[in-house]
Amino acid sequence: MTDWTPTTLVSVDETGDRTGASNGYSRYGAYIEARPTEFHEYEEPGTPLTADEFAAAAWRVATPPVLIGYVSLRPDLDSITTTFTENGDLVVKVAVPLRFSDLPSDRRPRHPWQDWANHYDIATRDEKYVRQVEPDIKVDRPAVLALAHILVPTADWDLPAPQHTEGRPLVEEAKQVVNEIARRVNQYAGPMVAQLLGDR
Repeated sequence: MTDWTPTTLVSVDETGDRTGASNGYSRYGAYIEARPTEFHEYEEPGTPLTADEFAAAAWRVATPPVLIGYVSLRPDLDSITTTFTENGDLVVKVAVPLRFSDLPSDRRPRHPWQDWANHYDIATRDEKYVRQVEPDIKVDRPAVLALAHILVPTADWDLPAPQHTEGRPLVEEAKQVVNEIARRVNQYAGPMVAQLLGDR
């Protein structure tokens, strides 16, 4: 179980990935093997993706909702995904639910609007970083749910370009890039999320 901090947003469980593997070496690897066309150029099975395309594919398959348990996000975050700008540059998008108490006092919605609802994870028993979910909508109480998106550029991350399009070498390259993205997200986005939420 990860010890979450104000700047720790994501963790990678390599031990659990090995012990839970149906193929004998990597549960994540089994998910990659089930999606061969996502890890090479379109209709060119022997041609690797670019570094940015590979990073986006590796991260998407490694994270919820595709794979649960290999990459864990801090419970109070909505998602950490990759996307591309109009210029084709890879960015990481961290979606952070904001409760009314996180907003400036003169901008906080008041009764009867509903806020995010807390969903406690019995498995982690973490009471500081609680998952935020949509509330049960009541006829007389609409909900106003604020979500902040932090977009982190990856241009200077030096993500490795893949050399393989199948087999264990491909899986090892994907694991390398997933761990690098997780490290960089904590390094760069972690302090921004901490500031946004007041280090709570």
